[in-house]
Amino acid sequence: MLRTILFCTLLNAGVVALHAQESEPDRYPFYMQIGGHLSVLNPVEGFRQVLDQNGIGGGGQLLFQMGPGRPVFAGLDFSVVRFDEETVGFTTTQNGFPENYELRTRTNMLLGHVLLRFKPFTNFFLQPYADGLIGLKRPYTRTQYVQLFDEGEEDLIEAYPELNDNTFSAGLGAGVQARLTSWPDLLLDARCTYLMGGSARYLVRMDDPPAVFDDPIEVFEERITATTTLQFQIGLTLQFGL
Repeated sequence: MLRTILFCTLLNAGVVALHAQESEPDRYPFYMQIGGHLSVLNPVEGFRQVLDQNGIGGGGQLLFQMGPGRPVFAGLDFSVVRFDEETVGFTTTQNGFPENYELRTRTNMLLGHVLLRFKPFTNFFLQPYADGLIGLKRPYTRTQYVQLFDEGEEDLIEAYPELNDNTFSAGLGAGVQARLTSWPDLLLDARCTYLMGGSARYLVRMDDPPAVFDDPIEVFEERITATTTLQFQIGLTLQFGL
C-alpha cells in the first residue's frame, strides 16, 4: 500500500509540474545532466540489526529535462557499494620460484532506479531539488582468485559468484546543487535518499567466525531481511543546454 501511495504521489507531482509549465515560451533551453558521485549506504531498521556496517562506493546519473522551461527531470540513477571483504593469501612454488596468490570474497550491493526529479528554477547559485525513485537492489557476493606480483601488480585468474539476489526498491530523496562554474556548467551535487527495500538474501560476516580458515567464504553466513537503506551522496554534475 505504501509503495502504491508513493508512486501515485510522484506521478501526480510530475503531472502538476508539467501542466504548470505549459505556457512557458520555447526560448528556454532543454537541459541534460550527467554526473558521478561517491556514496555511503547506511542500512536502517531491521536491515541494520543484521548488517551493522555501511557500504562505501560510487555511481552516476543521467537525466533529461521533460521539456524546455519545465522544472522536471527524468532519467536513471545507479550505485555500487561494498560492505565487507575477507582475504586468504598463499604461496606456491612453480619451476623453483615462489608465486603469491590471494582469494578475496567481497559482499556488495548494486542499486538501480528510474528517477523523477522536481527542481524549481532559482536565480541563486544553490538549486534545491526533490527526487522520487523506483527500481531494484541487488545484494551479491563474489570471490576473486588473483595472482600477486611485485610493485602491487596483480592478475585476475578467476572470479565466481557466491550469492546473488534481487529485490524491489523505491524511495524519496532531497538534495541541492551548487554551481561551481558556468562554462562548462559544473555543479556540486549533494543528496540524501531514503530507499525502502523488499526482502533479499545476502551474506554477512559471522558473529563468531572460525579462527583459521582456508577459504574466505567460510567466515560469512546467509541472512534474509528487508533491505531498507539511507543513502548519502556527494559528487559532480555536468549540465548541458541542448
